[in-house]
Amino acid sequence: MKKNRLSLLGIFAALMAADVSAKEESSRGIDEILVTATKRTQNLQDISVSMTALSGDKLDAFGFEDTRDIFSQIPNVSSSEGSFSADITIRGNSTLNPTLAGEDNVALYFDEVYRPAAFYGGGVLMDVERAEVLRGPQGTLFGRNSTAGLVHFISRKPTEEQEGYLNFEYGSYGTNIVETAISGPISDQVRGRLALKYHEDDGFQDNQGPAGGKLGVTDRIMGRAHLDIDINDDMNLLLSLEASDADDIGKAFNYWGLMDPAISDPEYGFYEVCDAKRVLASQCVGGAGFSDPNPDVTKPYTEHDPSAGDGRYTLETETVIAKLTWQLNDDMELVSISALDSLDRYFNADEDGTAVGMFGLYQYDDTYTVDADQFSQEFHLSGGDEGRNWLVGLFYLDDDRSSTSGVAGYEWGVDENPDTMANVDTKSYALFGEINRSLSDTLSMLAGFRYTDEEKKVQLTTQGLPGADRLTSENLSGKLGLEWRPRDEMMIYASLSTGFRSGNFNSDLLFGDLSAMTSVDPEEVTAFELGSKSTLMDGRLQLNAALFYQEVSDKQGITYDSNVVAPVSRLISLGDADIYGVELELLAVPTDNLELSLGIGWLDSEISADSGYVIYSADGVARALDGSELGSPDLMVNGVVSYNIPLNDGAVVTLQTDFSYHSEGIGAGGNEYNYSEAKTLVNARVFWVSASEKWEVQAYVKNVFETEYIDNTYGIADIDFVYGNMGMPRWAGIKVGMNF
Repeated sequence: MKKNRLSLLGIFAALMAADVSAKEESSRGIDEILVTATKRTQNLQDISVSMTALSGDKLDAFGFEDTRDIFSQIPNVSSSEGSFSADITIRGNSTLNPTLAGEDNVALYFDEVYRPAAFYGGGVLMDVERAEVLRGPQGTLFGRNSTAGLVHFISRKPTEEQEGYLNFEYGSYGTNIVETAISGPISDQVRGRLALKYHEDDGFQDNQGPAGGKLGVTDRIMGRAHLDIDINDDMNLLLSLEASDADDIGKAFNYWGLMDPAISDPEYGFYEVCDAKRVLASQCVGGAGFSDPNPDVTKPYTEHDPSAGDGRYTLETETVIAKLTWQLNDDMELVSISALDSLDRYFNADEDGTAVGMFGLYQYDDTYTVDADQFSQEFHLSGGDEGRNWLVGLFYLDDDRSSTSGVAGYEWGVDENPDTMANVDTKSYALFGEINRSLSDTLSMLAGFRYTDEEKKVQLTTQGLPGADRLTSENLSGKLGLEWRPRDEMMIYASLSTGFRSGNFNSDLLFGDLSAMTSVDPEEVTAFELGSKSTLMDGRLQLNAALFYQEVSDKQGITYDSNVVAPVSRLISLGDADIYGVELELLAVPTDNLELSLGIGWLDSEISADSGYVIYSADGVARALDGSELGSPDLMVNGVVSYNIPLNDGAVVTLQTDFSYHSEGIGAGGNEYNYSEAKTLVNARVFWVSASEKWEVQAYVKNVFETEYIDNTYGIADIDFVYGNMGMPRWAGIKVGMNF
């Protein structure tokens, strides 16, 4: 562990000592945020878990277009910037297994339906009512279990009165975005809502390779329809249909060579490997002496020809949801949520980022397809009376995924790696529940449980050789907690919870080696959290704080083994890990026209592993896992300053700036070749809203100071390069909206 650890209990004690004297409400306090994290509507400040919620209005004010965008304003949560996917990490407990069979540590939900973050983590945001992010193990209130946390996007539903909006946006690199929605009654018992969104741009990357052309091109359309039906006074049916079609040209990989151009190996004639600092400073070369001395996110170098369909990233999705709510009596409600979800995904990528291949011979150009079909069914029965609330639920998931993957062969046409075809079928059953009961006027307790029974089957063929495996996992997990309310505006809570991630396979046989189809035992986590939620200064200040400690056992992760003819990806147990840290969120309205927010997340981690547990870095060195960190940023800070200027005609101008800071991240085992650079990003916006609130105009600049940073790099042992992505460039635009 680090020697300079923060005194977490000291920080917590200082926060508890703040002045909390209650006074009469002022003319303007902080708007109440209502959430459904407990499957019933509650004030965010009344829920005893570390969570962040952003309303739809806040999401619009930030200009978030992608599901990953929200994490810039949420402490101790981060994600990558790949196309259509996201390695979402909460409290440092990252997934580390992005294969077809991989289950995410973070459960991603859309309208109470679980969807895999690996496929939906980079989806479009459209007509969203609210986003909720819960930190720590979840499973006693939700259908799918998770060990790190949960992200839930809730769409806007049909309204009793007719309303709608139409937004047009134009920005850098030919960005055009149109979004519209209309909602209202169809009859006395039926209401409907229809939302559509189209997003296109010309691409922000100019290919420096022989083919030229534009990369990083966006072309997406999405639609959603809700039908809200009152069957009778006690029963309601909500039908939802959502479809999307994306046909992007993906963001190209950047390339960092590994070989020292000044030193050759006397035995093999190749260059010596550079240290990581020189590699990431672009002082080294790759195959055939290729180098990119000035990596620029807008000017990548790739052999792909965008006009021929190279670099294509496509994703088609369809989702049907039926939610039936039956009010059995004044105190009890039964809910059924049935969902069908399907997706087709394709992409091909020049992952070596060059036209010369590895050592000037081998083209590391990949093609992937994924077809996934999922059916889920959840029932939950809930009820309560004065001093008690409870919920019990059943969950079933049938998830069938098929994929093909291939790595192109030698430059003269020999196919080094025929396609690998894989099918993974998951069936999961769960029984879960939670009860919250008052023990006195100021003290209450909660208890929850979850039983999971899961089966996974994998069948694959690689280089003409078949393989198959089967895993079953059973787990009983739960949660215990206490809530103390010394006054109405303050809650102090403590909880102990456990979580579970089923055993898994490696279905990503990078170079066609069947021996890489390894499996691992389930990953489990035990988490302790101590937190407080306070409303101070006449309702003008909210201060939420949480301390946490997590003990992860049998942490799953992918490593690349170079002790074979070609590098092989292997799914292994990295060992156990301890993670601890703190979150602090502050929201203040010092005056009627000024709003401030600040979020701080800090964490530390340490892996405990036997001496034989190693991970191979890009230089081919076996790095001991014991004593190393998991690789997430240690410090995250975010904030917003928003100031309203009322005009004489009743209109309002708002000036807003927001920022986010992430410290650097280094891969497990101290692997400096797997790296994310420290970054501070600043965005600015100006809003004008008419007196009637019918018209809105905003101008924005993202990444105001044009900060250049390495978002992520990945190295594969015994290959002559490290590949990854630079961060997004500066982006500006204007948006005009009409409400009706």
